[in-house]
Amino acid sequence: MKKLIAGLLGPLLLGACAALPEPDAPLPWDAQVVHGQLANGLAYRLVRETSQPSRLDLRLTVKAGSVDETDDQVGVAHMVEHLTFHSRAGGEQKLRQRMTDLGWVQGRNFNAVTNYERTQYLIGPPAGVRQAPQALQALADLAFARDYAAEDLERERPIVIEEWRGGLGVAQRMNEQRTASQRTGSRYPEHRTIGNEAAIRSASLASLKAFQDRWYLPNNMVLSVVGDFDPQAMRTQIEQAFGSAKAGKLASREQRELPLDDKLKVFRLQDTQSGSNQVAMLFRAHEPDSRGTTHKALRERLIDRMTLAAMLDSLRRQPREPGVRSLIVQKTLIGEHSAVLGIAAGVEGQAHQQALQQLLTEIERLRQHGFSEADLQREREHIRNLGAKTVPNQAPRTFEQWVEQLNNAAVQGNAVTERQATAERYLQVLGSIDRKDLDARLRRWLASPDRVLQVSAAGNSEVALPSVAQVEAQQAELAGRVLDAPVQQAPVAAARPKVVMPALGAAADIVARKAFPEQQVEQWQLSNGDRLVWLKRNGPEGNWLLQAESSAGYQQADVPVWRLQMAAQLALRSPSSGMDPQALADWRQQQRATLSLDHQPQRLQVNLGAAPEQFLFLLQSYRMSQMVSVDPAIFDEARDELLARLRSRPDDVRGRQESAQRALKYGVDHWQSPDVASLEGLTVQQLSADWLRLASAPVTYYLMADIAPGQLEPLVREALATIPRRHAVPGQPALQQPGQRREDLAIALEPRAVLQASSFQPKAWSPEAAARVALLRDLANQRLKAQLRGEASGVYRLRFDSELNADTQRIESSLSFTCDPARVDELWAMAQKTLASLQPDAQWLVTERAEFLRQESKRRDDPQTQFKRLILSDRHWHDPRYLQTQAQLPEALTLPELQQQAKQLFPRANQVQLRLLPSPAALEQAL
Repeated sequence: MKKLIAGLLGPLLLGACAALPEPDAPLPWDAQVVHGQLANGLAYRLVRETSQPSRLDLRLTVKAGSVDETDDQVGVAHMVEHLTFHSRAGGEQKLRQRMTDLGWVQGRNFNAVTNYERTQYLIGPPAGVRQAPQALQALADLAFARDYAAEDLERERPIVIEEWRGGLGVAQRMNEQRTASQRTGSRYPEHRTIGNEAAIRSASLASLKAFQDRWYLPNNMVLSVVGDFDPQAMRTQIEQAFGSAKAGKLASREQRELPLDDKLKVFRLQDTQSGSNQVAMLFRAHEPDSRGTTHKALRERLIDRMTLAAMLDSLRRQPREPGVRSLIVQKTLIGEHSAVLGIAAGVEGQAHQQALQQLLTEIERLRQHGFSEADLQREREHIRNLGAKTVPNQAPRTFEQWVEQLNNAAVQGNAVTERQATAERYLQVLGSIDRKDLDARLRRWLASPDRVLQVSAAGNSEVALPSVAQVEAQQAELAGRVLDAPVQQAPVAAARPKVVMPALGAAADIVARKAFPEQQVEQWQLSNGDRLVWLKRNGPEGNWLLQAESSAGYQQADVPVWRLQMAAQLALRSPSSGMDPQALADWRQQQRATLSLDHQPQRLQVNLGAAPEQFLFLLQSYRMSQMVSVDPAIFDEARDELLARLRSRPDDVRGRQESAQRALKYGVDHWQSPDVASLEGLTVQQLSADWLRLASAPVTYYLMADIAPGQLEPLVREALATIPRRHAVPGQPALQQPGQRREDLAIALEPRAVLQASSFQPKAWSPEAAARVALLRDLANQRLKAQLRGEASGVYRLRFDSELNADTQRIESSLSFTCDPARVDELWAMAQKTLASLQPDAQWLVTERAEFLRQESKRRDDPQTQFKRLILSDRHWHDPRYLQTQAQLPEALTLPELQQQAKQLFPRANQVQLRLLPSPAALEQAL
């Protein structure tokens, strides 16, 4: 599914108008892409990219997915993807084992994915182009061998069942409802990619091979390759691997399009565990003209984008009625020429009737009046500004960008075009678009007789569903009136006072300095007790990074956690006295001076980033946040929203699960959510006092910026050193309590068990020890999946995480998986045994060291990684030595050290586990 979201138009590279050349041919391929077809129809796209020596990425796209299944093949497309790895291609080993024996790791070096319309097989061999012949042959065998057997199906069937089981939940239930309503009448709702339990259990070997025979044809495939290779040699290798496959006749694809009618359909979307609350009108249509890269297609697509953007701008400007939270528009492309335009009103509480009335009113208002000349000029200017920024950027695509470009082209059936050619063609069509084009497109969309009304209600709230007759009567009544034209300037914005930042005041002092020339780092001590740690280089894309952190974590003895978190979140949005909150939000957005909060048990962290020319605004934005009280209007809105959520979802399964897990780990649930009575009794004065206490703690600033000292010093002295600080507010670390514990919670709505276990081992932090833990974490995931999934066929979703926490000086590990409730004891015992016997060997270490070296070379050039390592180093040693010693990290990956540390990864003495089990009602429903 592809979405065009108004406002996110991408780099259209547009400008002035030129004459349209004839004939109207599609844009040519980018000259760097070697493309063509084998005699059997297999399409290939090759890009030689040498910035990462020897690296290779291959993706085989089969243009067939679950929507291409017949009525008796539900779930088969996805099961074929699983079974292809059981093929042997005439040999003794299965393909998965053959790849594993080459040192390839599933999930890292090879993988596969299926969706409604395609299946993709991905291989990135660790040895790069040296393994190109093996990788190409593996892809060909996956696509064409087809010699998996009935026993392979029976072995893989439980794994697919577990993949289905693991995907259950509120998100899946709501997505099914959205798909069933948005794509009603089509094959999509009944052909979810994963299928359903009954279909998976009954799928036959014959049905899988029939699907593969019908769709796994070379003339229905695209091979995309990016890497450090010779294109002609790669073309020869592709011919050797794929050339013998026989082309076939492709079946019809009409099932990918939405069947249209001239009716309004009304659907309720609701789940007791969902907070979704909106009313949406969908207009469904067929629009084949905007696909492709001809002048006509690009002009159609540009009209679409400008119309969408103008609609969104107009909807956002309209005054909202009480109970209406927002008005948005979105367009979804389906198949080759189907499209769905959705206009939605966000609802507060149970004001669905009011929201529907405004939604229908705004739709009719747009239909009657269309757009103004100002709307057209605004969208033209917006696009020209995008073009002005993009045209000068002639930087070559990176390896990752080429992979993405080829992948998108294979998925969408497009060519990969040169950016300059794309720019020129857009230049030629922009000037030919006028207001009549946008109005005509708008009215064509809104005139579609195939409409769907979606009414989403949160939790268990009771909302009356309108009938088709009632909705059509509302529409008819509105169409019979002459509505006022859309508001061109939002009243609130027009009345909003200009933001004036408080004066910085007299400069304070920098009382001490310390330099570390080798690491290009300086430390400054400020007179208010704050510190500055400055790394003298730019951050990502030339921007500057600033992180402000203090000891004011949310784990305090005398104030509830939720209240401190709420105080911090609302304070960062609050303005100075007399300033409008929305005006401040707009100013921060315009000046790119937004703040990001990360509140942890023993640390309060504010993250900021900006272009060099915006740095002063960034400091002003942060400084003001430290000296404000919580705004009453922001407080009222947040509290009312929390109360509405609590009242609509009194039985929050996820919340109960998380609370039980925290109590099990830490002995008490410090993070317990507020109840209705606590929120009703909360005052803005309490939160303001909480924030004053948090903001009084001295701060350490971490700055990453290539700025002259003479330019930085006055900014620091005036904007930062003058912020009043008092005393430290030390948060307490969240420490798992020693010992073994277990709790079973039978409240799940799904027929599955979710096991969540954790353990810890005291361990002094060091970069070397942390790197070893990271490698062992990957090994543990591989071994656990091999045992619980590959050997026992008992799980699909499994995650093992482990890190050496510098704050707690512990190795902290967690394991989670979903499974059949009847097998949870067996699989938990197998997981314990696997982790207890985890022992790396020399062959594994050779492969992992090579991958570590490749990744580490990228990390040393990555500004974000270097900034993070500076912070870790300063927290631990109060100096930047990590930046100097990071080159020695690979030397720490010795087999004896890794084998010793593996024993500390998941100690049995400190294991605690929570089992989320099906409720009695869920068990009855499953039966």
